[in-house]
Amino acid sequence: MKRLFVIITAVAFIFVLSGCISGGGPTPMTEQYVIEYTPPAYDNLSLVNESIKVARFSLSRHLNCRSMFYKPAPFKREAYNYHHWRVNPGDMVTDCLLRDLRASGLFRAVFSCYNYENARFLLEGYVEEFIGLYEQSPGEALLKLNITLLDMDADNVTSRVIFQKNYQISEALESRTPEGLTRGMSRAMYSLSEQITRDIHESVY
Repeated sequence: MKRLFVIITAVAFIFVLSGCISGGGPTPMTEQYVIEYTPPAYDNLSLVNESIKVARFSLSRHLNCRSMFYKPAPFKREAYNYHHWRVNPGDMVTDCLLRDLRASGLFRAVFSCYNYENARFLLEGYVEEFIGLYEQSPGEALLKLNITLLDMDADNVTSRVIFQKNYQISEALESRTPEGLTRGMSRAMYSLSEQITRDIHESVY
């Protein structure tokens, strides 16, 4: 019994000692980020009397999480340990574009995939890249999207596709940090959102 007590005491001492060596402090709190910007304005474009539904965007499998990825060197991908996106990039891009299309005032109605209302036009998207490029200073925020606009009133499936385009932009970073990456990605999303909205308007006007 005495020997068992000595063993338990020794094990407890080792745990306490290891805690002291490692600092014994709490695990750092994970900080969460979202891209933010003022929606683009379109004073020179007219209202289109059509409705659009925005489908939930899909994304590359390596991006299907909330990690903030960056590329420090060719063939390498790393992520910040205690800094994450608030939601995965596919949902974040979907939400931004949905908000911007509504804020543009260019369409009769803009619905999300969670609305039951039908719309003539369906916007689908795929997020191919959403990453910081840190190979060279000061670094860049790279955003690559594939966008498809469908006319759901078309007589057959083959004629539904109005356009399918790849959009890509890189924005220089103010700093190679989670905050710098978020600011750069916000500017990138603003630019692509404006371009996508104009392309949609031109296609359905």
